[in-house]
Amino acid sequence: MKITKLRVNQIEKPIGFTMDTISFSWIIVDYQNAKKQKYAQIIVKKDNHIIFDSGKDENANSLDYQVQLMLEPRTRYSWEVAVTAENGESACQKSWFETGKLKEAWRAKWISPTFDKEIHPCFYKEITIDKKVKQARTYLTGLGLYELYLNGKKVGNEFLAPGYHSYDFHLQVHTYDITKYLIEGKNQIEVLLGAGWYKGRLGFDGGYTDVYGDSYYLIQELHIEYEDKTSLFVGTDTSWQCKPSAIMDSNIYDGELYDARLEAMFDYQEVVEREPIQCGPLTDRYSLPIIKKEKLKPLQLIKTKKGEQVLDFGQNITGWVEFNCNLSKDTIICLTASEIMQEGCFYNENYRTAKAKFTYISDGKKAHVRPHFTFFGFRYMKVECAEPIIKENFEAYHIRSDIDQIGKIETGHKKVNQLFSNALWSQKDNFLDVPTDCPQRDEKLGWTGDAQIFSDTACFNMYMPAFYRKYLWDMRAEQSILEGSVPNVVPRLKHDMISEHGSCPWADAGVIIPWNVYLHYGSKTLLLETYPGMKAWVDYQKKKEEALGGKHLVKDGFHFADWLALDNEKPGPFGATNALFIASAYYYHCSKIVGKAAKILGLEEDSIFYETLAEEIKKAIHETYFDKNGLCICKTQTASALVIEFGLMPEQEKKEGQKLKNLIFENKKHLNTGFVGTTVLCPALSKTGNHKLAVDLLLNEDYPGWLYAVNLGATTIWERWNSVMPDNSMNPEGMNSLNHYSYGSIESWMYRYICGFNPCEEEAGFRYALLAPHPDERLGFVKALFNTAMGTYISEWMYDKEGKVSYYFEVPFGAKAVIALKKGCYQCNQKRVEGYVFEVECGIYEIQEREGNYFSKCFYDDTLNT
Repeated sequence: MKITKLRVNQIEKPIGFTMDTISFSWIIVDYQNAKKQKYAQIIVKKDNHIIFDSGKDENANSLDYQVQLMLEPRTRYSWEVAVTAENGESACQKSWFETGKLKEAWRAKWISPTFDKEIHPCFYKEITIDKKVKQARTYLTGLGLYELYLNGKKVGNEFLAPGYHSYDFHLQVHTYDITKYLIEGKNQIEVLLGAGWYKGRLGFDGGYTDVYGDSYYLIQELHIEYEDKTSLFVGTDTSWQCKPSAIMDSNIYDGELYDARLEAMFDYQEVVEREPIQCGPLTDRYSLPIIKKEKLKPLQLIKTKKGEQVLDFGQNITGWVEFNCNLSKDTIICLTASEIMQEGCFYNENYRTAKAKFTYISDGKKAHVRPHFTFFGFRYMKVECAEPIIKENFEAYHIRSDIDQIGKIETGHKKVNQLFSNALWSQKDNFLDVPTDCPQRDEKLGWTGDAQIFSDTACFNMYMPAFYRKYLWDMRAEQSILEGSVPNVVPRLKHDMISEHGSCPWADAGVIIPWNVYLHYGSKTLLLETYPGMKAWVDYQKKKEEALGGKHLVKDGFHFADWLALDNEKPGPFGATNALFIASAYYYHCSKIVGKAAKILGLEEDSIFYETLAEEIKKAIHETYFDKNGLCICKTQTASALVIEFGLMPEQEKKEGQKLKNLIFENKKHLNTGFVGTTVLCPALSKTGNHKLAVDLLLNEDYPGWLYAVNLGATTIWERWNSVMPDNSMNPEGMNSLNHYSYGSIESWMYRYICGFNPCEEEAGFRYALLAPHPDERLGFVKALFNTAMGTYISEWMYDKEGKVSYYFEVPFGAKAVIALKKGCYQCNQKRVEGYVFEVECGIYEIQEREGNYFSKCFYDDTLNT
């Protein structure tokens, strides 16, 4: 029995993160005969002195053990958890966390260059170390982006720091352990700054600059502790110096120009003390580090009929290309990004105004070259250089926030497996500090609708709570000046887009994302933190619709609704489903969720209020949007799917399911849904007994369908169903990102219905789960692994030659599950059973479909019904 994944606020060994609350969590693995935790003991120490001891707590929650601590700034704490199981097995494991500045006053000063605000600066300070260093930390942020170097070595493994956040509400400070970078004698500190999101080109079509500020700023403190217990403090002030760096230009859309000849050309100049204008206070970080996660070698160097030289890395990724440079002085090498080739030649017109180019001018010295303050979405890189190109000198690095994959699905259908990979890659590529819409063109924004639609899939695929915590903090900050409404993009693009908020289903991210995070990871601490934003969005809608008088319905406003649906005869990106019906359905859905969240948090008055509001909204929807037979008058696939999934008319669910089935058959067994409808379409079919038709849709290989893109060589999800035409030409309608994860939300249905993983609302975090797979012979088999907050679940099924199904399940330590199969006779772990619903605890379960008479007793006397 071992304890692993010791996390503080959902992060392993966090250093310098916001610690407003402290929540411990852990997972038990490698247990023998143990099934569940009897008690756990959590101890927290500072300098080997115990400051908290839970004792043997029989109610210790391994998903979310909140502790009240009086934390000190810039301090490392150790903690340990000891778990004893019901059979006497036990284990203990230790870890640590370290605070940042907390609320400690800053001794350092903001500094800024004295030269032109468009010139990229390099700040410099020399310090002398004359004693043996015990430990050293630095606390800093730079605007827009920074890289810190000590004695010529880059500090830390993260890039594009401090990331993209709502700078007008907070400025995130990062903490680094710099002990190993310091040497005895003189030490050189250098900090490079780039424009980034703070002052670079930003916005839809890249239309704005200086959104949060127009100058470069740095603040930094070094705290060095010597072995003799003396210390050295170094903070930014006017004793620092600054010079133009070799970065001539950079922004996240157009790329970067680096002239190595300038590295030693400029002299250092004085700096001025100056604070950023209209920015929030300095705070410890929320953002996870943005790091290199994967490396790809080029598959080939393509020489096109136009004479272009193009590297193909085989996978559409977010990141950049690095290379070993041994070029003659003054030689220019230029790399330009692309997602697709056209007629065998380089093409990136779908990047719109984004140049997506990295240019390096050699000083004649050998160097390992990479960009600093930009990133690209690409599969291909066109290389332009007067000297020969050697393929082996180039490597592509995928970068993203430091989140790891926790879910995996493999089937007997190769194209479905590729689809799973495509959706996973689109998530990896777009989860770079914020959940962006796309990583390549002049946008790269945190569109809330895309994030909402994909959030359940995201939580199945990767470990998301800390990532979403930061995004939802920014969202609540933006809501605070919008009366609770949620912007269409978070962080909001100030001033020019202040009116662009409150659009369904974009704004509904404020409720649905935190709810999905709770269901998957079971943290009441995080639910309580996000609850004010959830409540604020519903309250905003209620205030607005009541001001218009009449029923509890959404009555006006701009709504994206079923964005990019195919069922509207009118040209344009809007679907045929009534936008106000969709908005009202989401209003009901979100009110219901807030009521549930309030109940879980023990807020009984809120729970009653929002549950009552939800019922009133549902009644108004019935009166306005349903006929006398109880069916929705909006005759679209999306409308019927919403009715079923949101439970708008549960007593007529089967009839609405039949109507949905008919609509799909009328469309030649194809979907015609957009962002809203696609997310709920297959779940609605499976829920109403039409699972085979849902699999039909999954397996459609022509347009519109998921495997259409797979057949055309896609390695990520596209923005449109036909962003690429059957002849491999780009769709002439425009707005064609080839890395846009929204339609990848099909993976949520795959996890929940094909594999059968379903969390329980009352015991979230997969402490209690429903394992209800839906086998289909066309897929052959399924092998699914899901590393939940409780531990690893496995769900597998396979058909034999006789068409019988065998199942394999694993339930982790401390968890319980209901296994629900189709009606029939089964044999489980050599026990004969009749029925199809079994409650199980931690363990391995092998089940075979059988014929004949079997005992009716299930695994336990307290068998549950679904």
